[in-house]
Amino acid sequence: MIAWLQRNRTSVRLAFGLGLASRIASVALSLFWSRLLLHTMGDALNGLFIAFQGVARLGGLGDFGTGGAVGLRAGQMLGKGDETKLQIFLANARSALLTLGGAVLVILLALSPWLPNWLRFGPVAGAGSLTILFVVGAFSAALLVVGVYFYNLNYAHGTVLWPVLPAFILTQLSLGSHWLLARAHFPLWVQYLPYLAVAVASVLLAKKMLDWSHPWLGRLIPLRCDGPEWKFLFTSSGWVYLCGLGNLIYTTTDRVLINAVFGSAILPKYYYNYKLCELAVIVVVTASSVSMPKITQWLADRDESKQKRAAAEINRLNQFQIVLGCAAAFVYLAANDWFVRLWLGAGYHAPAAWQAAFALNLAITAGGDAGIQVAGRCGTNGIRAAGMAIAAAGLLNLALAIVAAKLHSITGIASATVVAQSCLNVALAIYVCRHLGLSVLRWIAKSLLLPLLAVLAAAGLKTIFPDESFLRLCELSGCYAALLLLVAWLAGINRELLRSEWAIVRSMLKA
Repeated sequence: MIAWLQRNRTSVRLAFGLGLASRIASVALSLFWSRLLLHTMGDALNGLFIAFQGVARLGGLGDFGTGGAVGLRAGQMLGKGDETKLQIFLANARSALLTLGGAVLVILLALSPWLPNWLRFGPVAGAGSLTILFVVGAFSAALLVVGVYFYNLNYAHGTVLWPVLPAFILTQLSLGSHWLLARAHFPLWVQYLPYLAVAVASVLLAKKMLDWSHPWLGRLIPLRCDGPEWKFLFTSSGWVYLCGLGNLIYTTTDRVLINAVFGSAILPKYYYNYKLCELAVIVVVTASSVSMPKITQWLADRDESKQKRAAAEINRLNQFQIVLGCAAAFVYLAANDWFVRLWLGAGYHAPAAWQAAFALNLAITAGGDAGIQVAGRCGTNGIRAAGMAIAAAGLLNLALAIVAAKLHSITGIASATVVAQSCLNVALAIYVCRHLGLSVLRWIAKSLLLPLLAVLAAAGLKTIFPDESFLRLCELSGCYAALLLLVAWLAGINRELLRSEWAIVRSMLKA
């Protein structure tokens, strides 16, 4: 098994297959744990914890994009074979991230007494000290800043197969430990400790993976502080930081605003009705995450044939993500009401308008993911273009969500992401297509207009079959299956493409 992992550690398709299997298992177990935690903690306490998790993710931005910049730069240097320069660069990166991690810890610890009040975290029975909760979150954020160095080096080196199962196991351990602590009615800061422990284990494991695959990449010393290197690192990391900031605005704005304006008790209904979409996005994005290390190196290679291969792989990736995103959106629209009733109870049903916005966001995010991921890897200015576009879209999302919150419209908050994501897809599609020599109109038509129109049509079909009986569900599913075949045809999926993919997978399994 170890020898097989070593031979196939960079295999995109095997990593996607294993990742997909683990995601499916994670989906099932996540739904199981979410139900247990919700009913153990209650709506208000569970909603408060969900809001805190969103804030804790924002704290992870304390590396200011340095980890992502390290990953991009390392991938490009490995593609060009500049190992000597890479070692100098990494020595400076280690010292920079250690400095940032310490600064994040000190600042967040100093602000912990005031953050709960500033973010309108109201008192909830059983929550315990919110100040201590934010203190624990400060250590988690600092650890994440340091850990991104190892995560991104593994990713840049192409180690996409090994981390799949350990990440799955550690996640289940943290959720199971959380439930045991919640069942014993410990305060929230104690319930968050398993996540901190898993974060420590993840960093140590990421370091060990580097030692196994390419020992010198896992070195902790020497540490250097060269002015030009630090300047280059922080200049490029600023754009990566904007990418991370924009993405976190998408994932945290809604829950923080809803908690502040509507109260934590309504947040579980919103959050858990989006749960299937969130998990589907993770599955679809897995395809691009395992493909990007090789694509990055091909794009950086001076060989024209490698660059053409990268363009072909990007187009193929985009085709599959469009179809997978639309398929997931159709399943969500058809089954979510039925699923939520069985999972949590009829009292957690979301309005049809919320579900339509969630499905649109799922399909549009999946359709545009390839373009967004590739943009930061196109030339020396790619990360700058991606950072500016993602940050601008994130601010647009935030502004629209605040307006919707002032109008007391939760549907408006959900729709804000759809509008911002659509604008982002268009902006980066133009940049990527110009860089790769692809048709801008064809890309936008496939990655944005096709999923948008398909999901709107699916939402319309659901109004025609509102009855949730088994017969109506079968009729609706049949309509969705026909619609999905049309989407696949328009996206360019054909028999020859499927045969070639199957042949590649079979050859890898025999290796």
